[in-house]
Amino acid sequence: MPHLFYGTPRNGEIVFDEREAHHMRVVRLKEGETVETTDGEGFSYTCVLTRLKKSEAVAKILKIEKKEEEPSEKLKVVVPIGRWERTRLLIEKCVELGADEILLYRFERSQHSVSLEKSLLVVREAAKQCRRYLFPKVKMVENLDFDEKAITLDPDGSVNLLEMDVSGSITIVVGPEGGFSEREKELLKQRTILVNLGRKILRFETAAILTVGYIALRKQKI
Repeated sequence: MPHLFYGTPRNGEIVFDEREAHHMRVVRLKEGETVETTDGEGFSYTCVLTRLKKSEAVAKILKIEKKEEEPSEKLKVVVPIGRWERTRLLIEKCVELGADEILLYRFERSQHSVSLEKSLLVVREAAKQCRRYLFPKVKMVENLDFDEKAITLDPDGSVNLLEMDVSGSITIVVGPEGGFSEREKELLKQRTILVNLGRKILRFETAAILTVGYIALRKQKI
């Protein structure tokens, strides 16, 4: 399958940054070849590569096609800020499985930090790999307020994932490696539905991937 690249439309052309130019050289593209590009906003651009340098590339737009629209029902995931390799894996899989928004949150027991810039790059690469033209939104959040149905993954939850209603927009809250604080537990009990995944105690990223995949499949997002 042809590679999908990411670039910025500008005056009838697509401008690619150094990262994309490097990718093009790795796959041995040459000036004059046709490439498919997305802007991450739902559009596909068929282009011919006119310049390929070390620090940038430029392509002339031949055709524009709208591939994806903003969904009316969104799937959001509150991703706990933890060790980067585990947080990175979770962000990547959320993108592949169809999450529409990734909300990075520092829980009281979080002991690590995460770069928003690095997180956006993970989203970009994962979206290109699975050919998503509308990239998920990623942002840091400072509170746990929800405008739509929200669930918290909790081994003691009264509702099993297989029994829950997946209609409408849903936010999935995943706890950090060290678990929720007592204050957070009480807050989430009031604001969300506590959902269990069965008898096993899973790592936070495993629980999140399982839940996102199940709901995305039920909602036909993948």
